[in-house]
Amino acid sequence: MDVQEAYARAVDAILEREVDLVIHSGDVFDSVRPATHVIIGFLKQTARITARANIPYLVAAGNHETPRLRTTTAALEYSNLVNAYSAHGFEIDYEPIEVGDITVGVTLVPHGAVANAGAVTPERDADINILVTHGLVPNLEARQHEMGEANLHSGMLEGAFDYIALGHYHDFHQHKENSFYSGATERFSFGEVESRPGFAIVEFDGGGVSVEHVPIESRAMIDLPKISAREIDASELTEEIRKRTENADLDGAIVRLRIYDVRRGVASGVDRDLLRDLQRRCLNFSLEIHAEESPETTNGGPATAVFGPLQEEFAAFVKERRAKGDLEKVFAEEFLEKGRGYLARAASEEPGGVS
Repeated sequence: MDVQEAYARAVDAILEREVDLVIHSGDVFDSVRPATHVIIGFLKQTARITARANIPYLVAAGNHETPRLRTTTAALEYSNLVNAYSAHGFEIDYEPIEVGDITVGVTLVPHGAVANAGAVTPERDADINILVTHGLVPNLEARQHEMGEANLHSGMLEGAFDYIALGHYHDFHQHKENSFYSGATERFSFGEVESRPGFAIVEFDGGGVSVEHVPIESRAMIDLPKISAREIDASELTEEIRKRTENADLDGAIVRLRIYDVRRGVASGVDRDLLRDLQRRCLNFSLEIHAEESPETTNGGPATAVFGPLQEEFAAFVKERRAKGDLEKVFAEEFLEKGRGYLARAASEEPGGVS
């Protein structure tokens, strides 16, 4: 299952419910220029909501899909082709939606408008007012941070809105009585291994609001118990890896196993047949080797070393390019993950193991 399939499953679940309006609080895409097949996949699934079910759909752009330059075309503009309304620029937007005899006023503050938004107030003429924005609320202790994210001004969240739909944080989370992060439809790093992908159903009744998190099926992500390898050799490390993996349901899953305090030369002696079998069974199997006893990691981010100097250089290269802003976060993680896999496979096929 990939991210597009996760979105399709979310659409399936939405259409099973009697909803009057769909709101997306940003990061439809993971980059300013997503691949064509990704855009087409989004449009096809969104059309099931807007065209087939005739349900209004509004989206405010997140940090990943917001162009750095005002003159750059935003991929979210294509959503207009399927009658979805998108706010993807650098200004606050407002769209009234008629639901029966009720006017729902939706104020959209896309990522590009957050820095200068300040206080935001609802429209007086609407019966129900909803604010949609993308960023971190004050004092939110997020497990991970990323380049380009925005912190929301407290004044933005103090307006008398009936509901505030928050985006960016990938867990379902209540900020205040009427403001929630709906979470994401898929996990994107091992920092989210405990997250429950899904979306939120919001109901208004008699001036109050109730919010239900609806979980959806997603790719299995498994973070196996860590191994301390200070006193063991290659054969013993192989056996420890076997113990961690033999009784786990790894087929088709995204799996990580971290090994700390590894002496030089030990990792290269691990049984390659075992590793190849794990890579075959898993959608992705990441074996992270650390020479340190307690390396600093960034909430499921890239490892500092994998199978020796060549992989260390590659990881450092990706980290440096990401810090310079040359690589988007999601692309950098995928690039590093795939690169490590290619290096590991190449090394396993070389006589004498990894250099």
